[in-house]
Amino acid sequence: MKFSERSAKKSEISIQDYYAIKIKSIWLGLKQESPAFWWLCFYIFLEYVRPASLYPVLDILPWAQIALVAACVTALSDKSISWVSSAGNFLILTFFLVVLLASILAFRSSLSWDKIDIPINWVILYFLVVAVVNTEKRFFVFVLLFLLVNFKMSQHGFFSFAKRGFAYTKWGVVGSPGWFRDSGDFGIAMLVFFPVAFAFTFALKEYWGRYKKWLFYFIPISGVVTVIATSSRGAQLGMVAVGVWFLLKSRKGMKAMMGIIVVGGLLYAMLPDRMLAEYQTAGDDRTSQARLEHWEFGLDVIRDNPLIGVGFNNWLAYCNYLNPNGLGIKDKCQLPHNTYIEAGAELGIIGLLLYVSLAFYVFKINARTRANSKIINNKLFNNLAHGLDGGLVGYLVATIFFSELFYPVFWMQLSMSVALNKLSDKKVQLNQ
Repeated sequence: MKFSERSAKKSEISIQDYYAIKIKSIWLGLKQESPAFWWLCFYIFLEYVRPASLYPVLDILPWAQIALVAACVTALSDKSISWVSSAGNFLILTFFLVVLLASILAFRSSLSWDKIDIPINWVILYFLVVAVVNTEKRFFVFVLLFLLVNFKMSQHGFFSFAKRGFAYTKWGVVGSPGWFRDSGDFGIAMLVFFPVAFAFTFALKEYWGRYKKWLFYFIPISGVVTVIATSSRGAQLGMVAVGVWFLLKSRKGMKAMMGIIVVGGLLYAMLPDRMLAEYQTAGDDRTSQARLEHWEFGLDVIRDNPLIGVGFNNWLAYCNYLNPNGLGIKDKCQLPHNTYIEAGAELGIIGLLLYVSLAFYVFKINARTRANSKIINNKLFNNLAHGLDGGLVGYLVATIFFSELFYPVFWMQLSMSVALNKLSDKKVQLNQ
C-alpha cells in the first residue's frame, strides 16, 4: 500500500512542473531520487562553491572527495543506474591512460603523482554524470544546479563591476576560491556558463511568470557582463567567438545579424577606455611578449618530446630546469598560457590529439542530440545542445591564451553533452 501511494505521488510530478520551476514539485521529486544523484549534486556544489574555503570553520574534512566517493558507492547499489556505452568512454579512458603513461615516464614523476587525483576526479565525474543523470528530471535539476552555482559567482562579478561604475581594473573580478580565483580562469567559466543559461531561458520562458522570467534573463546577462568585468582579453575574445558562432548557425539571417550587432555594440560601449587601450598594445606589451616566449619554448618541448611529452604537471619543473635564470623577460618560468601547448608539452602529440578529439566529439554528439530533439519535439534538449556547443567554442578560443587542461569546465561540458545525448537517444527509442 505504501509503495502504491509513493508511486501515485511520484506520477503527480510532471516534467512541466519542473519546466515551470515549481519549487515544491521539484523538492518532492528530489526526495524520491537516489542517494547517488544527491551525492553527485552535492559534489558539484562543493567543487564550484568551495564553502570550506569561504568559511574556514568547515574546513575539517575533504568534503568534495567524500561526496565523490559516496556518489560512486551509492551508484553501485542503485538498480536505476547502468553502464552507458559511448565513444566518449573510449576517448576519455584512452586520454587518462596517456596521462598515466606520461606520469610514469615524466621528467619528475613525483610531481605527476602529487596531482594525479585531479584527472582521476574528472574521469570519475564523467562516468557518474553519464550513468546517474539518466532521466529528464535528473538532467533538468543537474543543469539548474550548474546554472545556480555559476550564477552565485556571476552575480557577484556583475555587482562588483557595477559598484565601481563599470570601470577598468587590472585585476578584474574573481570567482569562488579554488578553480576560479584567477580572473582569467573565472572568465572562461563564465564563457561556458552563459550560452547554456541563454539556451535554458529561451527554451522555457513560456512556462514562467514575469518575475521568474526576468530573473532568468538576468542570469546569462550577468555572465556576459562578468566576462567583461574580468578584464581578460582571452575570455573577451572567446565571447566574440561565441557570438560569431551563433550568428553563423542562425537561420534568421539579417534579424540575427542585427541582434548580434546591437548586443555587440552595447558590450563594446561597456568596455572601459583602459581595456580598449590594452587591445591596442596586444602583442607588444610585456604580458603578450612573455606568452609568446613561453609558446615558442613549448613548441620546442613538443618537438623534443613528441610522443608522450615531459609528463603531467611537469611543465614548470622542466622549463625551470632548462631556463634556471628565467625565460625571456621573466625571471622564472610561468605556465604556457595555452592549453594546446600545455597538452602537447606534458602529454605529447598523442595526448594533444586525444584532447582535441574529445572536443570534436562534443560537437558531434550535440549535433546528434539536436537531430533527436526534432524527432521527440523537445525544445529544451535542442537549445541546450546549441548552448553546450556555444560554450565549448568560447572555451576553445579563450584557452589559446590560458592553461586550462585540467580545470573542471571542459570536463563538465563533455559530461553534460554525453548525458544529454544518451537521454535523447533513450527518448527516441521509446517513441518508436
